[in-house]
Amino acid sequence: MKLVAIGLVVVSSVVGAAELTTKNGLEFLVVNGKSATNVAKGGDKKLDLDPGKYQIVARFDEEVKRGSKSTIFTSKPYVFEIEMSNQDLVLVIPKLKFESQAAAFFKKPEWEIENKSSGAVQSISGVRLTGVGFGSFNNMEKAVAQYNSDNGIIFESGEAKNLEEMLVNVDEKGNVNIKGDTLTQLKLWYTKASTEEKKAFKRWMIEQDF
Repeated sequence: MKLVAIGLVVVSSVVGAAELTTKNGLEFLVVNGKSATNVAKGGDKKLDLDPGKYQIVARFDEEVKRGSKSTIFTSKPYVFEIEMSNQDLVLVIPKLKFESQAAAFFKKPEWEIENKSSGAVQSISGVRLTGVGFGSFNNMEKAVAQYNSDNGIIFESGEAKNLEEMLVNVDEKGNVNIKGDTLTQLKLWYTKASTEEKKAFKRWMIEQDF
């Protein structure tokens, strides 16, 4: 997944927090592994973020028309990687008024990031979060933690880092090569370990210190 940075117009030399907001029925669920509503009051719709790279999980949850009646349409959660500068950004999709329209859109959704200052719009990719069984997304933080473990994603100094993109290289023949420093490689394997494997590794580390 590629990071998207939209800092197209610099209006100030002072770097500070900027707003990331939603539009057209979108809501934030998780920010860097933490519930958006715990990160900030009203964090499901607006986040004040310092410059840096963030993992944002969002979904569509809005009232739409089903014939002459109204119903709530809730999409699956999607994972985004967004790089913030000091520009206010908006995560947007088209306005969805009808259930059939929403169902069709989320078969292959197209997401955009809008720069509120310049009006510039850029496409951004989102990865649908998959769950197993009923109630898979009752605990969004846990579901995202599993996604990050499966994909080698960690958070350091408040920024999301994709260790697989940093370390794993596939050549033209399809051969997988591991690159990078030893510490980063250890972090990658640790994210992929099970809880029991992590415990065993910690015990082994303690034994090595004596």
